[in-house]
Amino acid sequence: MAIGRELGIHEPQLLELEYAALMHDIGQLSLHDPIPGGATVLASRQDQQRIAELGADVIQQAHVLDSVAEIVRRQNEPYRGLEVSHEGLSGRAGYAGHPGRVGDSTPSGPPLSSRIIKAANAFDDLVGSSLDPDRAAAAVQRLRLDTASEYDPATVEALSRVVSRRSVIQL
Repeated sequence: MAIGRELGIHEPQLLELEYAALMHDIGQLSLHDPIPGGATVLASRQDQQRIAELGADVIQQAHVLDSVAEIVRRQNEPYRGLEVSHEGLSGRAGYAGHPGRVGDSTPSGPPLSSRIIKAANAFDDLVGSSLDPDRAAAAVQRLRLDTASEYDPATVEALSRVVSRRSVIQL
């Protein structure tokens, strides 16, 4: 949620992001052999996409969270330097999926909430339960190496700011 706030997402979309974040790995329940520790960042792209598809299908069966299902479905799509709109919302990064707002993806790119979940999930998989600030910094640096191809650079930088603030608080 903190990354979404850092990027200027407003409350209704933050709630969607929260639901999607809570359910992003629900597709693993459909696997015969779940990924040990749930660390999907270490899985193949095909396995990651399969988990996302299975999870979105489960969510869609509820018939109430279709937008959340789409966020979950697209959480593993690569960023690959999307064209981003620079109009609307007074220059603040907006919520993808609502045309004309800053931060919107092109029709073929993943929504902002999906990009946030992708980066946050990878960070969590790399850091685990460690509170070591050096490990967190190394994980952020690892994500930075894949910005513009796998991860949205603005999302990784927002994650970095959130992690930096939390590291200072924990000291």
